[in-house]
Amino acid sequence: MEFKTVGRDRLARELLKLGPITASDLADSLGISAVAVRKHLDDMSEKSLVESHEVAPFGPSKPKGRGRPARVFSLTSQGRDFFENQYQSLAQDAVDYLATTFGDNAVKAFALSRANEMLAKYSETLNKAKNVQEKVEILSNFLTQDGFAATADKGSGPTHTIQLCQHNCPIAHVAEQHPEFCEAELDAFSELLGVNVTRLSTIANGGNICTSLVSTLPKTAVSSASQHKEKK
Repeated sequence: MEFKTVGRDRLARELLKLGPITASDLADSLGISAVAVRKHLDDMSEKSLVESHEVAPFGPSKPKGRGRPARVFSLTSQGRDFFENQYQSLAQDAVDYLATTFGDNAVKAFALSRANEMLAKYSETLNKAKNVQEKVEILSNFLTQDGFAATADKGSGPTHTIQLCQHNCPIAHVAEQHPEFCEAELDAFSELLGVNVTRLSTIANGGNICTSLVSTLPKTAVSSASQHKEKK
């Protein structure tokens, strides 16, 4: 299913990839007027396809300037439904059947199998990266190709961290009932990047974005720092 017009479909896809984002930044990205963007956003808001906030719930945020903060826009869960895999309900039924027939351990095994496929698919390329920042950018590109509309941002969050944001989740409805898929994915991210990764929010759990905080410090450095704090 697609949005009603080509212009609106293009705007929605850009909003999925870059949101939460201001109307003016969205207009710059699309190369059209801010007036046209706001008209589309107003129409989509009335249909509950778009929502707005004064501050981005998660993801990259620009430094605050003077005056009233600009509102940022993002797709609602209903809006994201336009981009989800048409076999979503079939996948959910299949996983539910697996859980009912063979138990939760079977679901965990399946989630782990998917994560292992990710490791096999991405690890060779990521291992060639020069540093964690480059690894996260490569992983973000791979995830976008797989339908997760991912972005990487080093400019926000604590020092020595990078935010990896997934603006879409093709298996959100499945993961909502079976969080094992989110857990297995997070473990795979940590193994691929070779550092600690902390999950801040997920679409499956009601968030606007799946946001992961990636440490740029080696795991040994983080462990040593934690042990030092405990001794104090």
